[in-house]
Amino acid sequence: MSFSFQDHFIDLPQGKLALRSFGRADAPVVLVLGGISGGRKIYQADALQHDRGWWQGLVEHAGLQRYRLVAVDYCGGMGDSECQQVPGEVSEHAQLITQALLQLGIRQLHAVIGGSFGGCVAMELARSSQLDCQRLVVLGAAHRPTAQAVMIRSLQRDFIAQAIAAGNELRGVQLARALAMLSYRGARGLDERFPDPSQAVIYMHERAATLVASNPMRAVQLFKTFGPALDQFKIAPENLQIPTFVVSFADDYLAPEHVMDELVSRLPNCHTHMRVATLHGHDGFILDTASYGPQLKQFLEDA
Repeated sequence: MSFSFQDHFIDLPQGKLALRSFGRADAPVVLVLGGISGGRKIYQADALQHDRGWWQGLVEHAGLQRYRLVAVDYCGGMGDSECQQVPGEVSEHAQLITQALLQLGIRQLHAVIGGSFGGCVAMELARSSQLDCQRLVVLGAAHRPTAQAVMIRSLQRDFIAQAIAAGNELRGVQLARALAMLSYRGARGLDERFPDPSQAVIYMHERAATLVASNPMRAVQLFKTFGPALDQFKIAPENLQIPTFVVSFADDYLAPEHVMDELVSRLPNCHTHMRVATLHGHDGFILDTASYGPQLKQFLEDA
């Protein structure tokens, strides 16, 4: 089955939003939203291992090729969207995406799937009256930030501020990303992957340097604007009336078990809550798609 893609660059008053749609134009639409450093390049048909989309497993394990998928480069994120001012709130990102979808003639979503930051945006979209959103999927995201997550993001901004004062802003961004790597992965998984802990330190700094080198100015925004947006994000789960599929991940420091349980207990129409016993911590939403993909596929078909 052909699953080609088309890029769309939508002009909005705030700038230009880059989206990518996959599959048939007449298929039910599923909006797919990733984390703060994710973007529209979620899938590559017939891809070799080195050029697979960053959320390739989600598409394959949840059978999403049967839908028209739409993915987004966030304004101010690492992709090709261009904004005069980066949105300071999650709800503003949701509004920009809504405006772009309406320009594309999309008013009904079979589902919106969001992981991490994208899960927060998905919740905002689900309660919006501008789109007819029929199903909600939340992966590793909660209705409010935890104290620990806010503490981590505050330290990230402190690193950048200190580095700016020392005349080396990019070093501050690298350290902020390195700290983020610590929060993205579970302790057990890191122990198994790195029997020699010194190699884990090298890995952490290498990954941070790679992100910053790819687009230094955009990388700064991940911590200066996206971080505070997450710190301020709060939504009443009771307002999310549509069928909802929730996945939480073991050792997730950003969306831990207690706050995910709180979300599920307050949702009026929680169809499924899966607990994935991953070694990858928060990044399980990207790396453990085989653990929740088949159940998600069923939810999209039956809910």
